[in-house]
Amino acid sequence: MSYVVQQRKKMVLILVLSFFVVGALAIFVVRDTTQFFIEKQAEEVANIVATFAKTARSVYTDVAISKLKKDGYGAHVDSENHEGYIPIPAQFLKSLGQATEQNTANLFHYRPVSRWNIEPTQGLSSEFLRWAWPQLEAQDQAMPKGPIDWQPIFRIEQVDGVNVLRYLTADAATSASCVSCHNHYETTEKVKKLREQAGVALGKSWQQYQLLGALEITIPLSRIEHVAEEQLNRAMLWIAVIFFGCLALILGVYFLNNRLHQNLENLSWEANHDPMTELLNRRAFEREAEVLWEEAVNSDKEHTLLFLDLDKFKAINDTYGHHAGDAVLKAVAEKLSCERREYDLVARLGGDEFAVLLPYCSIDVGMLVAKRVLRKIESICIDWKGGKLTIGASIGLAKMDQDSLSVQKVIEQADMASYIAKKSSETKAVAHAEHL
Repeated sequence: MSYVVQQRKKMVLILVLSFFVVGALAIFVVRDTTQFFIEKQAEEVANIVATFAKTARSVYTDVAISKLKKDGYGAHVDSENHEGYIPIPAQFLKSLGQATEQNTANLFHYRPVSRWNIEPTQGLSSEFLRWAWPQLEAQDQAMPKGPIDWQPIFRIEQVDGVNVLRYLTADAATSASCVSCHNHYETTEKVKKLREQAGVALGKSWQQYQLLGALEITIPLSRIEHVAEEQLNRAMLWIAVIFFGCLALILGVYFLNNRLHQNLENLSWEANHDPMTELLNRRAFEREAEVLWEEAVNSDKEHTLLFLDLDKFKAINDTYGHHAGDAVLKAVAEKLSCERREYDLVARLGGDEFAVLLPYCSIDVGMLVAKRVLRKIESICIDWKGGKLTIGASIGLAKMDQDSLSVQKVIEQADMASYIAKKSSETKAVAHAEHL
């Protein structure tokens, strides 16, 4: 496996892992955003309910109670026993909350509460109220000069297995009459007794705009969560479609690129190799040799070229056919490949001609290599249809150094040396171009 292929696989793996990480982060962000959306929507609903309740009470005070006061009546905490009187604003607010809860199918509910309330059902009766009320008191001012910017206190809780928003917003003393009324209640014997029983210091008095009570609002989140879950599932579906679409695109491009790269490698290999022997072809051999020739011309390096011309090859082709000749060529190529060093160049130049370029090898050492190669070739014996195929070779050597004019010239010299070797009477036909 090539370095490029390995790097490409690493890149694809990194991209796939990145997509998984991004996908997981996207899901986390969507879920977190959905939860934030649920809380903000519930908070907004609670704020609307509080505004509505306070507005309703103000209208009740300004319209109903003011009208009755002009007629000589008004509001009374015990209005049922006083003809011509109506409930005080706090009682009206409580009744309005109860009626709203029934008529809105429990979408929300609210009620007035206070640490100072004399009615047990409207005291700090839950852990949430005992946690939230001190945080409202911390916003109060000793001598307020105007309305205080009250910040609501809220949190998400589970009630009977259902998530709900618990919300507490200040219901301050907005009018002087409200302050006067509550300050008066604190001086009555009934209230004093209640305060003593509760362990609360007597003598509490308020100024306008200070904290008298609060509205506790509860918003069940099940319906909001159901809608949000549907939206989340839709978003998750789109994320999955986009994720797997991109993943398929990446993998498709990767495999297509691999196929293209493999085809290019195959074409490159075919363009540079002899299909019969899988050795370098003449063009590739000359191109590789050109690099070594340039090095030799510009330095004192010396290389040796072996040119091999097979003997009796035509006779084998004529006698046994071209398939027998092909088998011989493959056997010669195998012998040459076994004899070569890692950086030696071995090529089939065409027909029955081969070349071996020995980089950084003197002509004397090349002569020894040529004789060893010749012995290997002469040892070839192929069983072929009841006969034995053997082959010989003539090897010509040429030196590649500073005096070499070109690669083609060196090949021509080695070719001429092999021709002389073939015509000579030497037992082992090896000739050196310098000896011609």
